[in-house]
Amino acid sequence: MRTKKMVSQGPAVVLIYGPSGSGKTTDMGYSFPNALFLATRGALQSITHTCGYTPAQVEVKTIQDATKVILDCKAKGAKFDAVVVDDFSFMAERTFAEVDKKFRGNNFAKWGKLSDITLEFRDATRHHHCHVVINCWEQPPKTTNDGVFRKGGPMLAGKLVEKVPSLCDQVFRVGHEKSRAIWPSSYLCEKNHPRWLMKDRFGLVYNMNPAPMNLAEILREAGYEISRHKDLKDQEKTVEQLAQHFSHSDSINKDEVNKIFAALAQSSGGPKAAQWTIRDALDRTIIRRAVATKNSRYFA
Repeated sequence: MRTKKMVSQGPAVVLIYGPSGSGKTTDMGYSFPNALFLATRGALQSITHTCGYTPAQVEVKTIQDATKVILDCKAKGAKFDAVVVDDFSFMAERTFAEVDKKFRGNNFAKWGKLSDITLEFRDATRHHHCHVVINCWEQPPKTTNDGVFRKGGPMLAGKLVEKVPSLCDQVFRVGHEKSRAIWPSSYLCEKNHPRWLMKDRFGLVYNMNPAPMNLAEILREAGYEISRHKDLKDQEKTVEQLAQHFSHSDSINKDEVNKIFAALAQSSGGPKAAQWTIRDALDRTIIRRAVATKNSRYFA
């Protein structure tokens, strides 16, 4: 089995933005089965239906609500390896409405309060000692009435569009890859993109843009240890074995994968668990190949 030196930096803070229905929530379900999800009622149904389990969830409506939950979890010693905020854009809208009502007509005070709320949220996540993922809707690039160009990014009010990404280690935009028939979405992250806000402080996804839409495998390749679902104790071992096997082939044989899937579905938790395992193994193979290619070349 391949060994990897674990990272020494603190937990990752990741922002993901894309259209509604693009798979963001489902990937969080696959990536962080032991996370606490901060979401509105009914927002996590795709995880139950696709991943085969129901995650721990607290319903929140504003950014302040999310901050309070994170601080309460820390105070009570709750054991979650990640906090997923889904959907941060919706919470920001509710927060903005409350602040706007309180400071109507005083833009300076309004934006100052929003900035304070955002920084409080950032500080709470940084000190919780677990990964934090923020899912947002997408807003396109635009030119303001003053003629100032603004990059596209997460759908947030005013300066928060740039402020929130600046607080994160990774900022990914959701893309669509027709060649990935089973899971057609991907993560886009290009250094210094002229039209979209993107970032990767680990410098990993820059090397494989677009990357598989699999945040857990991206973070594992970056050196983080991401836990598996408690009912799938052998999943990591199986994923690594399959990834090692797939790495010896130039292309993926669909008939072979179907046979592996059928065998896993009979012996390892059913079809949903089997799909999860093969998905991670294939994405791990793709990620490792991209990294190996980059490491063997000076010029792209």
